[in-house]
Amino acid sequence: MQTPVPSDLKAKLAQEYPEYASRIVEALETPSSVSLRLNPARTWTHRPHAELRDGDIPWLPTELEGYWLSERPVFALDPLWHAGAYYVQDASAMTLATIWNQLDWHAAPRLALDLCAAPGGKSTLLRDLLPEGTLLVSNEILPKRCKILVENMVKWCGSDQMIITQEDPQRLTPLLRGACDLILVDAPCSGEGLMRRDEEARRMWSPQLVADCVTRQRAILQEAMRMLAPEGILLYATCTLNQEENDQMVQWLLDHYPCQLIDLSRSAERIAGAYATSYGLHLWPGIVRGEGQYLAALRLTDIVETPSETRKAKSLTRTSRQELAGLSWLSEATSADYFTIGERIYRLTPEAAQLVAEAYRERIAVATPGLEIASMRHQAKGYEPSFALLHHKLYDAVKLPDLELPLQEALRYLRGEALTTETPTERGITVITYQGIPLGLAHSTGARLNNLYPKPYRLRI
Repeated sequence: MQTPVPSDLKAKLAQEYPEYASRIVEALETPSSVSLRLNPARTWTHRPHAELRDGDIPWLPTELEGYWLSERPVFALDPLWHAGAYYVQDASAMTLATIWNQLDWHAAPRLALDLCAAPGGKSTLLRDLLPEGTLLVSNEILPKRCKILVENMVKWCGSDQMIITQEDPQRLTPLLRGACDLILVDAPCSGEGLMRRDEEARRMWSPQLVADCVTRQRAILQEAMRMLAPEGILLYATCTLNQEENDQMVQWLLDHYPCQLIDLSRSAERIAGAYATSYGLHLWPGIVRGEGQYLAALRLTDIVETPSETRKAKSLTRTSRQELAGLSWLSEATSADYFTIGERIYRLTPEAAQLVAEAYRERIAVATPGLEIASMRHQAKGYEPSFALLHHKLYDAVKLPDLELPLQEALRYLRGEALTTETPTERGITVITYQGIPLGLAHSTGARLNNLYPKPYRLRI
């Protein structure tokens, strides 16, 4: 039995939003909507769950595609979901893409930070929105959630042009002080806007929780402002409804830091039911087709902290020509782009390589430093292609045989089972595909395919 919407919350909503409160509360007692966003890097034979398509999300820009579904399928039984071909994301959370062109960039961002990134919905969206050449750092403090973040980012884009860290924001500040052109803080919050799909949010909510969240948000934002570059943009988001965590939090930033609001009111015109205040954009369940979401944007107008001086760090080890020559399955590899870290080879931009080296010097927990190209499974066998490579555009340059699987065989593969084929396949590494999209790797012995799908990602139903 579902926990009722807390009476204190009802009273709070009635006080803060008298016009809308009853519709919001009523909506919180109804099932949530289901929506997904397609990966623009994938080529489609047909759209996933097209038979359930129930309207396009109109506030997404033309280069992106998302739509609602009439019901929630079992996504875990869809190989395309496992392949990162689409992301199941609430339509309200896609508002980040809607406001993007309103941000009035003074210069293209060189370094962006998603400070509270797990599970990765907004980081995948950011990576699609950011221009080529922008380095994205995605951070998550909690180990379990960071693993989910890594998985989602790897499956979405191979984690190219990005570094994933697992740190307290305060630990990141010495590394990124005054350096970030864009920071997204999708802050931990009381979760009022998610109550129709999150039973724990109903059970845990209290006025004290709201107060605790405010304290935590301020601590995170203090570090974010220290890492923001002059003229840099801060995007502040929550999935809650109350004013303390939303408009009042933005006012607190204006009171304590040299920044100015970026007007997002034009976006409200594109989103049916969105409510714009002088501070930010409110999306409320029952008013929009989606869950609760708040988004505000501010530009830093003066220096908060001077950028950290670049201190000499031990350089990363460039991958030798001999090692690259052993990657016979990869076309056009140049040693300038590749670095050997432990038993793995990564492709990193010069900016990423420098930042990763500095992160290691500062003992920052780096979950992944960039696009993993190859890994050493056995010294005698040399390097083998990495799972992440299959989900990056470089896959087009990979010279490996592939094997297309029908649905049930693809699910067996995702469960980690070995496969057999009636027609013997070429011995060695084989790419497993479903509807033309790579799922993972297998090692063929001819008639048998030994499963190389990463164990943490395997299907368990």
